[in-house]
Amino acid sequence: MKKTIIGVSLAGLILAGGYATTSFAADTETSAEKGEVSRKFKNKGFGHHGRGGTNDSESVLQRAEELGIKTEGKDGETLIGEIREAEILKEAKELGIKTDGKDAEDLLEEVMIAKLKKEAAEMGIKTEGKDAEALHEEIGTAKLKEEAKELGVSTEDKDLVTLKKEIQAASLNKKAKELGISSDGKGLQTLSEEIYTASVKKEAEKLGISIEGKDIREAAKEVFSVKVKKEAKELGISIDGKFIQQIAQEVREKKVADLAKDLGISTNDKSTADLIAEIEEKDSAKLQDVIGENFMGIKGLGMKEMRGSHGPGKDGSMRQRVSKEDLTDTSTDSGSL
Repeated sequence: MKKTIIGVSLAGLILAGGYATTSFAADTETSAEKGEVSRKFKNKGFGHHGRGGTNDSESVLQRAEELGIKTEGKDGETLIGEIREAEILKEAKELGIKTDGKDAEDLLEEVMIAKLKKEAAEMGIKTEGKDAEALHEEIGTAKLKEEAKELGVSTEDKDLVTLKKEIQAASLNKKAKELGISSDGKGLQTLSEEIYTASVKKEAEKLGISIEGKDIREAAKEVFSVKVKKEAKELGISIDGKFIQQIAQEVREKKVADLAKDLGISTNDKSTADLIAEIEEKDSAKLQDVIGENFMGIKGLGMKEMRGSHGPGKDGSMRQRVSKEDLTDTSTDSGSL
């Protein structure tokens, strides 16, 4: 088995953002110089408590306690390593994978392949004689085609790069229409900027926030903060002494747990990731309604721009801050609500 095919580092497993579905999202990076394709699995939600990227000591200690790991005299890094191994072992046993004499990395690969085969079978994809890379590609292709069908995008005679771009364009045009934005003669980058700005303003208006004269990124941060706190209050979640991302993640966890109960799924002794996996199998549409979009209801836009992760351009405009990668990434931002 080629470990480069899987490409998931154990170091990023536990605290890598756990609120997307348990499906393995595919990222394909093409190197023009080497002429080779490197595939990575992004495991969002696999086997951890769904704490996401908070990386706070309270969450680490809590998860360690839940897994029966002794915490005395151990620093955070040591505990995260032990939690990671315990989670992988737990997941492997649940999948009926033999664990004797295997290290965490080997088990992780077996778990991932088992999950890929299970997902492929559920989608009607034959798994016999196929390695992880082939299954991964077929699953990704099938999902793109499903999304294309929902958006009325033809898949005939199109490669995946073309199809992904057309899906993104269709999604942006749909959102623009909902917001009353004309898309005539506009490129995806321009359209995405206008949608983002309009969505921030719309959400701010709903929350009674004045953003006049404010930079759109700062306005988005304010909107995000107010919305998270409002939802936390409605859900009975305390915000005392907590950072906004931690509050947001607790809101997400509560939403997932509530949805599970509504669907008749037991939440006893189950992590958020476990619940997401069960909900996805039972009613993926409802799961997407709860966690499938960012905090302003836009797929693929939101937190990256809100954080200003690309930095301001020379003219300080949004155009300089939205990368080409953002415009072709149809996945859900894990840090969003």
